[in-house]
Amino acid sequence: MSKSNKYFLNNPKNRSVHSLRDELHKALAKEEFIIEISATEYEIIEIIENSSAAKVKKVSIQELNYSDEKSKVEKIWKIDLEKDIPGISTSSRTPECAILVLQKYKDSYRLNIILIELKSTIDNKELQKIGEKFQCAMSRIYMLLVLNNHLNSIQGYNESEIYIDFQGILFYQRFSDKGKFTEKNHEKLYSQMYSILQTPSKSGLLTCQTILRDQDKIYIKCFCQQDEEIRINLQALL
Repeated sequence: MSKSNKYFLNNPKNRSVHSLRDELHKALAKEEFIIEISATEYEIIEIIENSSAAKVKKVSIQELNYSDEKSKVEKIWKIDLEKDIPGISTSSRTPECAILVLQKYKDSYRLNIILIELKSTIDNKELQKIGEKFQCAMSRIYMLLVLNNHLNSIQGYNESEIYIDFQGILFYQRFSDKGKFTEKNHEKLYSQMYSILQTPSKSGLLTCQTILRDQDKIYIKCFCQQDEEIRINLQALL
């Protein structure tokens, strides 16, 4: 077996050789695929849509230091799901980004995984694709979480209970309830997304198939905004 690539899954006898996990963390950081963001009052997360045809140009998430009587935000990461990285990227079937928010409770942590999609005008034909984007991103995030180092004793989480919670966030300007309903329109993801948009709160549970479960769940929140640039507090997304 070739030893030209000095990568080890584990090598406790030689600490000078980095593990494959450590090397991958460094590579993803270098590509700015995953970046840590300070959970402070004045820090802002910006999600920018570069398409010239886009009506929703930018979303700014503010007040990142959210806390209440039960919890406080401790760490935040942003994952650029659209970044073109060979072997990792999924062409077109992905939301714009994922925001990972680690909330500390008294005896546990919750890792909020917020998948964000920006759209100008959506119609019935788009709903299935949007559901598929959230579904696909959930499986990608599951795999990325396996690579994280929360179990490293240096991080201080190795004895802590950390549970995960998915949120799918859709920002859009207009929903056009038109178009012929074909058989494909009546697939499960389409009908669920349509029902969610018809609720007064434009929110609800989406059941989808991921690599772990046939009946996985993600809570969807839809925000209809007319501005090109949207500002929203982190609390509204949790």
